[in-house]
Amino acid sequence: GGGGGGGRGGGGGGAPPPCLARVAQVVEDEVVQYVTPFIERHITATDWRRREAATLAFGSILEGPSPKALQPYMADALNLMIRLMRDASVQVKDTAAWTIGRVCEHHILAITAEQWQQMTRALQPGEPPEAEGVLLAGLKDEPRVAANVCSALHNLAEHCEETRNNPTNVLSPLFVDLARALLACTERPDAGERNLRVSAYEALNTTLTNAAEDTKAHIAQLLPVIAGRLEQSFAMQIVSNDDREAQNELQGLLCGTLQVVTQKLGQLDREMADRLMQLFLQVFGSKNSTVQEEALMAVGAVANAVESEFEKYMPHFRPFLCLGLNNYEEHQVCAVAVGVVGDICRALEVKVLPYCEEILQLLLRNLQNPALNRNVKPPILSCFGDIALAVGGNFEAYLQVTMSMLEQAGMTAMDVSNPDLVDYLGQLREGIFEAYTGVLQGLRADNKGPKFTPYLQGAMRLLHQVAESCGHDHVSDDLCRAAVGVVGDLAMTVGPEFTRIAKQEPHKSYLKVLLKEARQSPNEMTQQVGSWATRTVSQ
Repeated sequence: GGGGGGGRGGGGGGAPPPCLARVAQVVEDEVVQYVTPFIERHITATDWRRREAATLAFGSILEGPSPKALQPYMADALNLMIRLMRDASVQVKDTAAWTIGRVCEHHILAITAEQWQQMTRALQPGEPPEAEGVLLAGLKDEPRVAANVCSALHNLAEHCEETRNNPTNVLSPLFVDLARALLACTERPDAGERNLRVSAYEALNTTLTNAAEDTKAHIAQLLPVIAGRLEQSFAMQIVSNDDREAQNELQGLLCGTLQVVTQKLGQLDREMADRLMQLFLQVFGSKNSTVQEEALMAVGAVANAVESEFEKYMPHFRPFLCLGLNNYEEHQVCAVAVGVVGDICRALEVKVLPYCEEILQLLLRNLQNPALNRNVKPPILSCFGDIALAVGGNFEAYLQVTMSMLEQAGMTAMDVSNPDLVDYLGQLREGIFEAYTGVLQGLRADNKGPKFTPYLQGAMRLLHQVAESCGHDHVSDDLCRAAVGVVGDLAMTVGPEFTRIAKQEPHKSYLKVLLKEARQSPNEMTQQVGSWATRTVSQ
């Protein structure tokens, strides 16, 4: 008999994948010949348990076997899955939705245009309900079925990542109906069951993120709708802890969607920006870390959209940004706050100066805090570069304290037999080089290049260390590119003082190694930076 829907690895609750799915991953093509007779025998059985077992068996062999091995069965099997989405048994529908999600994830190219139509067609006025595509209809079905449909739609949208900047893509004709159906799904009175609300918002956000250019007008219409929902969420009655959790979850999801929409549109009119910022400032009143994380990212998206106009929000946003930077116990919040500092620096440029000192102090304190998760430290280092680039020559006031911190960080030694630590050391060094680049370019823009001369030796020491690791696995392409970028920036900013040192040993030899490593990189961008830096140094 079937698994009764209980032991299935569907999207609705993160159950482990069926044992057969693991077998298929290991055995690959071989598994197909043993499983297909079972499917053919039971898929149309009168007993729902047998129908469900056959559906589950097909869903389980979709990852592992090659498209070629499954090709002879694919069209018929998917037609059956579409039919089973209207089965009398909820368990069968649930497993069919899960299986369609697996097809979308692993074999999306096998789905024919006609099958897409049968799955995603919107109901027209006056048509009978059975004319609606089975996935759109499934979003109105039992929560467990709808949650698996959300996963299928999420998987479908994931495949459009490569084409999201195109004039149009496969999501375009479906976009309005999908967005409408997913939004309606999030509002269902039973959306709290089976994680349905979260799944529906995640599917919506992926659909928005990967939609093509021709959907932008529709996406813009969503903005006031989602903002209105966030406004209404503050009026929710909070009697118990569960109510508070439900409010937090909803506000986090809505901030996530607003971030995606704002990022996608790339610009906001003044009125909407004001409205969003007012809402996000209200959200920061929540002590919940997930909500704060989502709201911080949403504010970062607003900063990118309104650029220098963001200045008027800074006095109101500053305390919440500082709270986020201070929150080392919840290191994800701290990491997001660091990212938002970068967004604000790019948006405000030199106008960020009044807030610089406070932000830098918090960042420096975080670097020295042994209790802060170490993965937040590399982004903090590159954030110094963002600040320096924004304020240009004004960064001179903070040079001494930041440079000594970069030098200290550069001396971090790690156990090279531990791959995790080697990886972390690479990220740390990359962060240091990004900071150097921001500082050098910022000083150069205001003709203050010579101010860097006292710190030249510290930068050279780190370049030497990285050059010595070249040829081992310890130097990633990103790290090599960042290091060589600093070599070029030193030559351009510090000028003759640097070129003089670069012609002497040991500097001459290790710089040669670094530059050659970059020029021979398989990555075109790294090659270009390598050639540029080589020319700059030799001039």
